[in-house]
Amino acid sequence: MQNLITKALRLWKRLKPGVKLLLGGFLAGCVLLLLIFRNRGIDLESFGNYTKMLGAEEIPVCADSAGKTYEDYRMITDTTSSQYRLIHEKLKVDRKTGFLYDKDGFLAAALGYQFGPVGTRYYFTLDTGIVLPLIKTDEKDPKDASDGCSVDINGTVIEFVIDSDKALAYFGTMTNGLVLDGSFNNCPQLAGKIVRIERILE
Repeated sequence: MQNLITKALRLWKRLKPGVKLLLGGFLAGCVLLLLIFRNRGIDLESFGNYTKMLGAEEIPVCADSAGKTYEDYRMITDTTSSQYRLIHEKLKVDRKTGFLYDKDGFLAAALGYQFGPVGTRYYFTLDTGIVLPLIKTDEKDPKDASDGCSVDINGTVIEFVIDSDKALAYFGTMTNGLVLDGSFNNCPQLAGKIVRIERILE
């Protein structure tokens, strides 16, 4: 490795100043583009005119609830679990909103057992026209969601997995101290009842 670095430095010294300037500018541009791409984050407005890019098959809508609760990803602490591995190996935390998302922009969510194994991805279309791309990151406890779809006490299907500190700083609260009073349906860019669900095939 040290030999390669030495050779590269010798080659660099032989280059003309103009060539060095061009190469330096090119490399700086590449680094800047990489940083922008890696930190693009979540654009909430994009869900209102979302373009589905991946192949998917429609599955029955098991419940149409508008509620969208949340859990903090730091509560998932079993390092041997598929949930923990997915979060720490495949997902990023959006610095602005606190959402967790994968390389294709699918948002982390806890879903019931009807939605298959952790890592399965979906398009959830809402009656407002919003499309939420979701990746199953945690599984709701069957004691809470006995039908494997919606939570027994409030009917919610979607439970986002987030960094609640970042989310609270961005979205704020209304009355009870929870992010958006405990339901992301209170955010206009995420609001609506579920009217269609598609499972990603890729």
